Amino acid sequence: MATATKPRQSSRTAHHTPPANPPPPELEVAKRLVVEVNRRTASDLAWLVAEEELNKTTIVNRAVQIYRMIIEAQRKGGSIVIDDPDKGSERLIIV
Repeated sequence: MATATKPRQSSRTAHHTPPANPPPPELEVAKRLVVEVNRRTASDLAWLVAEEELNKTTIVNRAVQIYRMIIEAQRKGGSIVIDDPDKGSERLIIV
């Protein structure tokens, strides 16, 4: 007898809704996270650490915060524009 299973959503389509009233940052408990990154990401992270003189944790925390801002703006119909003096303006879209 076959059993029905619920299809898994890919991480690209699954959406997590944050709590309506998240605790203030000073009350949040730090969480330890171990991640595996590809070579390019590792190289970019090393470059950022050296360039900004910050640790990996700070760089990753900032990246996640910026990523969330971009996604929230896109969901509201907004967008992010990067103004590069050499390349001109470029609209950033995350799919």
